[in-house]
Amino acid sequence: MTPVGQADTDSWQQVGLNSSRPKSSGPIKKGRTRKMARHDKLYTWMRYLMLLLCVILVISGVVLLGLGAWIRYGAATFVDVLGPYSSQLIYISYICIGMGSVLSFTGLIGCCGAWKENRFFIMLFFFIVTMLFVAEIIGTIFVLTYRNLVSLMVRDASKNSLMTAYMGPAATDPISTAWNTVMIKFKCCGFENTTVDFKGSVFSTTTGLNYPKTCCVNKTLADCDGITITPSMIQPQSCFGKVITVIREQSVILGSAAGCICMMELSSMILAMVLFVKLGLMRHPW
Repeated sequence: MTPVGQADTDSWQQVGLNSSRPKSSGPIKKGRTRKMARHDKLYTWMRYLMLLLCVILVISGVVLLGLGAWIRYGAATFVDVLGPYSSQLIYISYICIGMGSVLSFTGLIGCCGAWKENRFFIMLFFFIVTMLFVAEIIGTIFVLTYRNLVSLMVRDASKNSLMTAYMGPAATDPISTAWNTVMIKFKCCGFENTTVDFKGSVFSTTTGLNYPKTCCVNKTLADCDGITITPSMIQPQSCFGKVITVIREQSVILGSAAGCICMMELSSMILAMVLFVKLGLMRHPW
């Protein structure tokens, strides 16, 4: 028979052993440690991914800035061909330069925010990118809606400048110089119907010629006198198709670049918000 005191001691020891269980806390701590390590690794990868996207945004901004500069200066020939509508393309080039500058600056802000883990820079980056993203979406919808009207305006403006403002190969005004450059560079003549386009034009009325010397295949021949018309002597292709081909090639490049920029902006916006919330929880845990 067990004494009363010993029984009480055994019961208290049993209760103590069952209640404490010191060995069970080890696996829980290790699981929490591994979970925190996975979260830290995911957070680090998100930071690096945002840095990469911001660097790409900076590069894209520089490319867009260069495209605007090309429209303003490198493509001055095509711009001048449009005559009175050339100022609209100049405005577009300024928009590209401005958007490229803002995009590069925003990418630098995002890089600073992700590298220094600064919530202010990250939130500023998020707001600027959101405004750019919305503006690009609105611009894309506008272009897709009115692209046929814009094409018709470009066509009419180009033909009108050839009929009313082109003065010949010797002229030094911007529109005449632009048309001479286009016809020589792309080996074409006229706008749509080669020499027929010059009938009734200011050039034909002023000079009495049927076509300018820039329309000839070999401009040094004696038959290239502006009056004699033979199929082998005149450039067989019109300039409209050549100009449209160049514009479409540049439009494809611009459209592809704009689509990639929008995707990167959307991804960087999501990452910025996640990092902003994560930094807030790290600094002010509940």
